[in-house]
Amino acid sequence: MSVCKKDEIFEQSRQRHLMTVSLLTALKDNLDPDTAYKIAIDGFTNYMKNYYRLVLETTRERSQERFDTFRKHYEHIAEKNTCCHIIKSTPTTLKVRFDRCPFVEVMKEYGLSEFSYAFCLSDPAFTRELLPGVVFHREHEIAKGDPICDHTWTYVNPKETSG
Repeated sequence: MSVCKKDEIFEQSRQRHLMTVSLLTALKDNLDPDTAYKIAIDGFTNYMKNYYRLVLETTRERSQERFDTFRKHYEHIAEKNTCCHIIKSTPTTLKVRFDRCPFVEVMKEYGLSEFSYAFCLSDPAFTRELLPGVVFHREHEIAKGDPICDHTWTYVNPKETSG
């Protein structure tokens, strides 16, 4: 039985994630849970890395320009997404709050809740690889039952994070 809000936001998320639902269902049906979860983590991480490689492709690694491009991209996302709010955006900090996670809602609807957090793990992974010199932090996660997700990216001195 579903407890999800079946509104326009949910339906748009369902449409965007039908392929994901299909692949995760196949993983769940054909593999042991640990293997399926690991593959889901790898898949989501690869997706996010590929996505942000395109967003950041014209910027130099460890540069202010790269962090600014990332921040501006997220600001653009928040303008179109009523669940996403920019709390702080400065040359060194991006704080974002999500009041709702339609992805988690879709995973619940299809009986795939155990894979929701695998998507969350892609945030620190893509940050490490594509935003060296940036530290990612999150205290709350909707996928773990919290009422919000809070993401903070902090651009620090690259010399401090290169070791």
